[in-house]
Amino acid sequence: MNKIFKIAVMALAGAAVLASCQEEPVLRLTDVGPEMQVNSWTESTYMGADIKFSVSINDDEFALSTLKAKLLYDETEVNNITIRTKEDGTYEGVIQAPLYKDIPDGIATLAFASQNVGMGLTYDTVYVSLKRPDFDALTLTDDAGKTYSLRNVGNYKYELTQEFPALVKGVVTTPAINAEGEIISLGWDGSALSVNNENPIPFSSTIPGEYTIAVDLMKLTASPFGYVITEEFDLAESKPEAVYSLRQGIGFVFPAIEAIYDWDLDPDFFTVDGHNVTWDAVDGYYKFQADFKNTFIKVLPCDADGNTLSLNENGEGAVWVIGANFGKPSIGPGWDTTNGAYAMSQVSPKVYQFSLNVGSQINEQSGEIKFFHQMGWGGEFTQANFASFDGAGVFQMTESGNIKLADGAAMTAKKAYRFTLDLTAGLNAAVLKVKEVEAIGGAALDIQVNGVKADKLSRTIYKVKAIALEKGQEISFTGIENPLEWYVDPDHFVVDGTTLKFNAVNGFYSLELNLDQNFVTVRRVKEDGAAATYADEGAITMMGWGVAQYMMTSQLAWETGALITLAEVEDGVYQFTGIAVEESDGETVGGRWRYDYLSYKFFGQAGWGAEQASDLNLTDEAKKYIKQSGGTNIEMADGVTLEKGATYVMTVTDCTPLDGDNKFNCTIDFRKK
Repeated sequence: MNKIFKIAVMALAGAAVLASCQEEPVLRLTDVGPEMQVNSWTESTYMGADIKFSVSINDDEFALSTLKAKLLYDETEVNNITIRTKEDGTYEGVIQAPLYKDIPDGIATLAFASQNVGMGLTYDTVYVSLKRPDFDALTLTDDAGKTYSLRNVGNYKYELTQEFPALVKGVVTTPAINAEGEIISLGWDGSALSVNNENPIPFSSTIPGEYTIAVDLMKLTASPFGYVITEEFDLAESKPEAVYSLRQGIGFVFPAIEAIYDWDLDPDFFTVDGHNVTWDAVDGYYKFQADFKNTFIKVLPCDADGNTLSLNENGEGAVWVIGANFGKPSIGPGWDTTNGAYAMSQVSPKVYQFSLNVGSQINEQSGEIKFFHQMGWGGEFTQANFASFDGAGVFQMTESGNIKLADGAAMTAKKAYRFTLDLTAGLNAAVLKVKEVEAIGGAALDIQVNGVKADKLSRTIYKVKAIALEKGQEISFTGIENPLEWYVDPDHFVVDGTTLKFNAVNGFYSLELNLDQNFVTVRRVKEDGAAATYADEGAITMMGWGVAQYMMTSQLAWETGALITLAEVEDGVYQFTGIAVEESDGETVGGRWRYDYLSYKFFGQAGWGAEQASDLNLTDEAKKYIKQSGGTNIEMADGVTLEKGATYVMTVTDCTPLDGDNKFNCTIDFRKK
């Protein structure tokens, strides 16, 4: 078995509160973590399957805080979960092993970190043998419940040739992989097979008849997709609203809209496969409202005259979603019955579906929704109307029927949650299931940095994982409008006339482009895109409160995913420049210093581990603004505030090698520009 997953222990900690936004009493801290014992874990399974574990934790000195588990493939984190640990005891959890294309059998790393309220941490690491799914046959189940057996023809490929309808939409499942009967289910993410994705795979041919349905579990591909039976629709910028009679499975052509397949089409109503767009909801009349600025079509179930439908007593008609801090294509107005009311997609009779991407369509902390019988106030679903509710361990339902984040739970970043409401047993026996799925958006833009294509992370975030850059090198961005009009990070870039040049030392960097705020986040990385370290590349990372990357409403805090690397503008000289703003400032791009509160720290990697010493050297100018509090964090000097709207530059020099305690010292200068 090839050991394609290198053994690595990642220093794990999360959401640490070494300091908070508010001045609070000094916490009692410790370097000693809880006692932790990994009792058991799934030592061997398949990619795409669940890994179960049991961990015992106790601490005689401090209350417990969290248990975190992270799964790593080749030193890259691929999944993680956090369990709240309020008392001593044994905790059980489940983490899924992702199924990615082209990865052979191998060994994955499962790293644990338990933390107490005194910030003490204990680590342990175990290993899991993973196999790529390879069985004699797979089962394809179509939307009507009919099953087909796809036989293994070698090299993880499965096929079935027989008479099929022109369109066969369904999911593929494996046989049971263990004694508990667990199976692996694969749907369609718009471009590839995806584990636990309920979007059906749109197998199709130009006409009904004999053809071969095939899937490849190594490449995560499927075929055929030849469904080309389409109709033309007259939606246009001059006619952004129209009512259509639609049939489930029909294909769309909009002569007045170029490349509709590149729009951010709602995955509950539309399936996008390459250049083909098909309709997923049941037959009926629908009003389309096209937003040409955001390339989105809002869909409203209606009658032939365009009047929006309400829910019928038999469970058909329409179900509407109203709430706060959610929306499509982006978060919209709260508890608004016009612009803030959204229809669920009736994907089969009396079964409704509604999906939201985390972050962009539902706020990770405060998103809240509720189901209504109409597009407005009136009939609504309360807890008493539900026969069952499965919130996927993430969502809870109040007595009034409001659905929101469960206590102690967390939504998974860069994922989506699909709400499926089944009314087949009646309006007073509703069944609601929530499932985490892959986030789906429009087709990716062709954005490149110096000829290297950027990957789409969300509709507005694109990233080049790793690119070699040299100080003074000209930087070109293609695929975005007017890049020189973007906010230019003054530490990593300089503008020379009409030319943008790189300002940091030679090395590998990742570039994350925010198309909404016109800002580029630059991080020092290794050649493979892994986070650079102080020990290897001399990279210094930063976390804390009162500091932000591009806007103060996105403070770095103590979340390791939000940290940044300081720009090394000359060998051994690091720089961080920003505008001083209020904590609530969500408009000033480049507002990177909170004017009235600072509490941050330097680290030697992407997360906990090597860090700054307790006796940093501050220049006389720096002491006018900052201090090192209690031998730990860098904070605002006593009685000092920064001038709002002014620009301040922090320079870090004379950094020492790591000592025996994994600490490094530096000289810090801080001044108004």
